[in-house]
Amino acid sequence: MSPVLSSPATVRHPMPSGEAAPAMVADAPFQGILVPGLQGSDARHWQTRWRQHMPWLRQLAVPTVDADRLDHWQTALAQALSGIHQPALLIAHGFGCQASVRYAIDHPEQVAGLLLVAPVPAPVAGSGQPSGPLPVPTRVIASTTDPWMDLADSRELARHWGAAFRNGGDLGHINSASGMGEWRRGLDDLRWLLAQRPVRA
Repeated sequence: MSPVLSSPATVRHPMPSGEAAPAMVADAPFQGILVPGLQGSDARHWQTRWRQHMPWLRQLAVPTVDADRLDHWQTALAQALSGIHQPALLIAHGFGCQASVRYAIDHPEQVAGLLLVAPVPAPVAGSGQPSGPLPVPTRVIASTTDPWMDLADSRELARHWGAAFRNGGDLGHINSASGMGEWRRGLDDLRWLLAQRPVRA
């Protein structure tokens, strides 16, 4: 498998098979949280593949009780970000997109940007959408054949969020069932997002 992104200009090779990956490393080229959908990300999901190549990424633990309650996800995100002392990217899929958007609205100082892949409609309870653009750089990637949300609705959601939008093509829900492996085109989206991060003194 080819090396993948570690920063906009450099790459890092995957760790040897069987080697334990640290939860975070001090010299990581960026800090990030992988925010999965309601069922998590299995071994064939692109989020899992990305973590194999970028072992400093943290995987958010999916809430197991009332999993579609956004407040439970806010607690999980707060815990995941508590040990990171600089703004982090939230790399989200499915329901995780709504959870990440809500967290970025409430805590923009902790979020460097949002990569929102195959968003789903917000739950009815406590799901109020922001009244204007999100406070951090954001890109939405959607599929023409996503069973959860059609392309026009995803595009409108991106417009509402003030986010960049990319039509990913015929990729279903952009998950392990889509058979994308490490999803190299998504890594280009990640590079784009990294380049949008504000320069901090």
